[in-house]
Parts: sequence; structure tokens; C-alpha cells
Amino acid sequence: MSETAILEAKQEELPKSAGSTQPFRWILPFSVIGLTLGAYVGTVRFRFVFDDHGQIIGNSYVQFWRHVPKYFISQVWANIFPRQAGNYYRPLFLLWLRINDALFGFNPHGWHAAALLLHVISTILVYFLFRKLIARPEVAAFGALVFGLHPIHAEVVAWISGATESLLAVFFLAAFLAYLKSREGNAAIWMTLSCVLFALAVFSKEAGIVLPALVFCHAWIYGSSSTGGRRGFGPGLTRGVRAALPYAPLGVFYLIVRHSVLHGFGHASIHLGWRTDLFTMPSMMAFYLKKWFLPIRLTEFYDLPYLSGWNFWHFFLPALCIVGVGVALWFERRQLGEKEVAFASLWMLIPMLPVLYASVFPPHDIVHDRYFYLPSVGASLVVALAVQRLTIRGAALTSAEPAPAFLLAFLAFGATLAVLASHEASFWRDDITMFSRAHTLAPLNPVARNDYGVELASLGYDDAARAVFHEAIQADSKDWAAYFNLGRIAYEEGNYADAEYWLRQANIMNHNAPDVYVDLGLTDLRTNRLGEALGNMRTAVELRPNDPNYLFAYGVVLAQSGDCTSAEAQLRAALEIRPNEGMTQLVLHECEMADSHK
Repeated sequence: MSETAILEAKQEELPKSAGSTQPFRWILPFSVIGLTLGAYVGTVRFRFVFDDHGQIIGNSYVQFWRHVPKYFISQVWANIFPRQAGNYYRPLFLLWLRINDALFGFNPHGWHAAALLLHVISTILVYFLFRKLIARPEVAAFGALVFGLHPIHAEVVAWISGATESLLAVFFLAAFLAYLKSREGNAAIWMTLSCVLFALAVFSKEAGIVLPALVFCHAWIYGSSSTGGRRGFGPGLTRGVRAALPYAPLGVFYLIVRHSVLHGFGHASIHLGWRTDLFTMPSMMAFYLKKWFLPIRLTEFYDLPYLSGWNFWHFFLPALCIVGVGVALWFERRQLGEKEVAFASLWMLIPMLPVLYASVFPPHDIVHDRYFYLPSVGASLVVALAVQRLTIRGAALTSAEPAPAFLLAFLAFGATLAVLASHEASFWRDDITMFSRAHTLAPLNPVARNDYGVELASLGYDDAARAVFHEAIQADSKDWAAYFNLGRIAYEEGNYADAEYWLRQANIMNHNAPDVYVDLGLTDLRTNRLGEALGNMRTAVELRPNDPNYLFAYGVVLAQSGDCTSAEAQLRAALEIRPNEGMTQLVLHECEMADSHK
């Protein structure tokens, strides 16, 4: 008999007079769903923020079904960075964006409702996972409560582009549950389903590739119904390999496709060197532990420094904290449940491994709350086990109903986490709120600083924005984005001399920024330098050939120069990407009419 069957059999041993236990099996899980919805329902009123503008509003690829095949042969940011191989191959996430666009268009409320739904489904699946691992259903509900309401997930729920984590989690958790069902019977059917869900997970986000490792660990730790859970290195290794082996063909296929599309398995965004990657790793791990235990002052950006040598505050102290947590779990493992603690610890660690390689991330962008979404399943399990020990204290499994202390803990945790989650999510309601908080909490982060300045400028606070950009230049004289943004403000004010100065400074710092060339081209047009405008617009299109706005701008400049034949080619290319765009069609028609009268 499998461990799940044993647990269910024990539940059937409950005294018939203790029928009050049965309602709790449903009341507590439904309370988890209700509290999760209540904490995050306010996010449905939020706007598009940050990367949503590039991935949704400005991404013609997700606005037309004709582009769906491109999702499977290009990286996720191909619409903006077509020349970069990238590290993110997520075709099913792009398909999810396409479906949302078809349903909701540019109405952010529907998008946010869909993101919330993904999180609720993930929470439900976490509950069913814990029911397979924990004997008491109310404790499984407590673990799902912690997962569903923990404020560290506010980024995933409140930010549409962050829903890639919850989309992955839905497929990942469902795949693991199907694997668990295969241990109870009908193994071929359930493992086939698990493998299909595994494929959906990895094509949603690359972190799904760790699923076979968790299956291996579970089979090793819990044994199997056929072996009776025999201990020893040999039997455990055999069980693990047999359980994980069915996923191997799909995993290899995914890696081959990924390598072909990205021209490699991954690419370093910044060359830090192995010492920096290694010495920075403890502070990255400690960051997630800190945000788990103290989920306040959360934001999209953090000032976590790179480390290339020994340092007490950023290496030894984080390492000691990690070791301390490990030692505490080791000493409490028998009281909490030896197998459960071991598996929960591995569930925390293994999904974190892909995000601990600092070199793969852009500079100053190495940690995010959302990266702990899947690992937090393991952390939530540990919390549930700890609360079980503290409030139930080994009471017999056949006790009639949850202990009063447990119910009190359930209500206290639920209320506290719901308030914190709602509060932390509120900072994602719009761009200015999000970037203002990011700049306040991470004043040294250049991305947060520049984007905060951009939002100030968009609201008309040009002087305040300029102060932010000058602050950025003082912090880093090679911050090309600060020069570019100063140039854009000057252009909007009609000060074309200053605009040209700042934009050329930005161009010196970064020769591959198409936005800089576009704004230089517009400045050239305003100052009657048509030849220079053509050159800058041409370069912008060469750098970003898939942007219909750039193609349109270049076509307009070509038309003004009298080269309608070349203008028509650019305008038709823009319509190929974004069909039925009125202004593009109008300019194209004018060019065609001009050609016909020659």
C-alpha cells in the first residue's frame, strides 16, 4: 500500500461520532481560496506597469494570431531585441499573452484577473500536494494558506508579466501530482499525463526543467509501493532513476530546441567570473530567506552587491544564516517528520539553483521576489509542519477536529498575511507608484532610478526628472540611459540643441540602442537635416527590424525625402507585423498615389 493510501486509510478510522472533522476538510481549504482572493482582488483594478508595456502594449507579436509560430523559434524578447540570442525561451508564456490579448485587448483589468486566477489555481494545487504529503488535512490547508497569502508572491500576482512564475507553477505542480497518482495505480496513464504537463512547464519557463530532479528525490526519500520503501543507497538510487527516467526524452528534446533557438543553453549577460558568482551566491540565498521570514519593504529592484572576495556582511553572515536554518531543520527533523522535512528542503533548494548564477542576469538585476515562487512550496510545507508540532503536539490522527490552538494559528496567520499581501501588492498599481517605491528602497539601483525619472517626466515633472538623471550620471558617468532620458526631455521641450547634445552622449556610451537613433533622427528632422535623419532612422531599423513603430518612422522620413519606393517597402513591412494600422495605411496610400502620378 502506498503512503497516500495509508494516510487516507487512517483518515477513515476517525470515529463516526466525530463528524465535525469532515466539514473542516472543506471549510479550511475554501477559506484559503477566499482569503487569497480577498487579499489580492484589488489587483484587478491595477494598470499595466514596467515590462507590461514592452511585452503586451508594444508587442505586436502577441496581438495577432499570425505570429504564434514565431513564439517557438525565437526568444521571448525577440520583438525588442531581435539580434540578441537571449536566455528566455518561453513560447507557452507568449501564447498565454496572446490568449489574454484576444480576450481583453488593452484592458488591464482582465489581464490582472487572469494573473490572479493562475495564483489561485497554484494555491489549490499546493493544497492537494500537501494532502499527499501530510496526514492531517487541516495542516495541508495551513500550508496552502501560507503559500497563497505570503506577501513575497505579491509581485507574481500584481504584475502581469510576473505571471510567468504562476503559469509555470500550475503545470509544474499538476505534473508532480500526476506523478504521485501514478504511484497509486494506473501508472502508465498518470505518468503519460505527468510527462505532458512537464513539457508544458518547461516551454512556459526554463525552471521547469528541475521537475525530474524533484521526482527523483521524492522516490528516493519515500520509496515506492513495490519496494516497500527499502532503505539504502542502492535501492534509493534505483527508485529515483526509475521514477525520473520517463521525463528524460522530453527534457532532452526541450534542451535541443532551446539550444537551437537561443544558439546555446544560456548566455552570460555580464562576465563576472567564477569567483564573483561563487562569492555572491550566499547573499542571494540569504536574500530569499530574509524576504520569506520578513516579507516587508518588497519591491521589483534591490541593491544587492556583487562580491568577489571574503566579506563578513555579504558572505560570512549570509552563509551562517543559511547554515543555521539547515542545522535547525536537521535537529527538528524527527519532530516535524523526517521524510517531509528532507523533501521540503530539497523543494526549496532545487528550484532555486537556476537563479543563483549571477552572470546570467543583467547588471543589478540578480534577485527578485518572484524567483522564490516555486521554492516557497517547500518553505510553506516546513511552516505547516512546524505549526502542526506547536499546536497539535502529536495528537492522535483520529482526534475529532482541529485543536483550538491550531485554529487560532490559522486565523492569526491568515489575517496577518492577507493584510501584508494586500499592502505589498498595492505598490504595483501603476508605474509611478512602483518606481517611486523601488527608487526609495533601492536608491543605488540604476534601473529603478532611471525608470523613476522617466515616470516623473511623463507626468510633467521635468525638473524633478532631470535631477534624478543627473544623480544617475554622478553615480555612473557611463549610464547611457540617463543621457538618453535627458535628451528626450529636451526634445519634448523643443530645445533641440540640448537634445542633440545629450543624445549624442548617450550614443557614445551605447552604440546599439535603437531608441537613441530614433530620437536623433527626429531631432535631425526638426532641424532640417534630412540626410542625417535618414541615416539615424536606418540604423534604428537595422538594430530593431521587428518594431512596426520604427519601420513606420523610417518610412515617413523616406517619403519626405521623396523616395516613395523605399518608403513603401518599410511601411508594408510594418503592416506585415501589425496589420490594419490606420496611420501606416494612410502614409502608404499617399506614397502609392505619389508614385502613380509620376
